[in-house]
Amino acid sequence: MEDKPIAGDVQLASDIADAMERLAPEHRVVLTLRHVEGMSEQEVAGLLAVPVGTVRSRLFRARRSFRAAWD
Repeated sequence: MEDKPIAGDVQLASDIADAMERLAPEHRVVLTLRHVEGMSEQEVAGLLAVPVGTVRSRLFRARRSFRAAWD
């Protein structure tokens, strides 16, 4: 089981922000809307005026890029 981040963990917040900055803008926005704002894929698609399939493919690529930036 992974340790949960401690509230106010400045280093963790900095590391996440750094990894997010490395993403392409279209990947950063879908990750933020989906995982930070808690929107569904359908809601993200509506907001961005793109098909749900486009949101899903961007999320896939964004998650892959985030993992690569994190390592």
